[in-house]
Amino acid sequence: MGLGGEFAVKGIGDFADTWSVTPTTLRALLCLAILASSAARAEEWPPPPQPTVRYASLEAARDSIGAIVFRTFDRTDTTLQIIREPVKFEYLYVKATASGWAFHITVKDTLCPMVDVEKGLTDAGWAEKFGYMADGPDGSTMGYLSKNFFCLVEGAWDGGDDTDDTYVPKPGCTVTLTCVPRREDDVPR
Repeated sequence: MGLGGEFAVKGIGDFADTWSVTPTTLRALLCLAILASSAARAEEWPPPPQPTVRYASLEAARDSIGAIVFRTFDRTDTTLQIIREPVKFEYLYVKATASGWAFHITVKDTLCPMVDVEKGLTDAGWAEKFGYMADGPDGSTMGYLSKNFFCLVEGAWDGGDDTDDTYVPKPGCTVTLTCVPRREDDVPR
């Protein structure tokens, strides 16, 4: 009796207490269930960034990306090479291919310009597409969206050898920007 009341231990065959849920409690539980299911169905939060730029054609998007690439680098620098070429692109989340354009940048020194190129894209109104993001010791990828085009930025470099602490990675890297038409169905499922 030390807590101000009597307590009894129920046996295995004893019935549970009588149900005592009021209509107010039921309404509160229903509201919580609705909120929980809405949260489960909600879009990503915070919502992904949205692009602000639209291009009249694939060639206009290509030329804009080319301008970003050439603004990022000194064309007289002999430690890098920039090549532009038409390509076939295979989308990641939908079984489809598209014709597009790629810029291949080969850097022979130790500085990799991938971050500078990505900043140039976001400054120009492209938005990150995180479903295409991957990062590792010897490379990185990131997708970018305009309102009507997609650009994949891929970087590759010598990431070293984790099993050999005397290994010195080779300098330089390659960065490839591939631009193709945007597909609304190219999303993770």
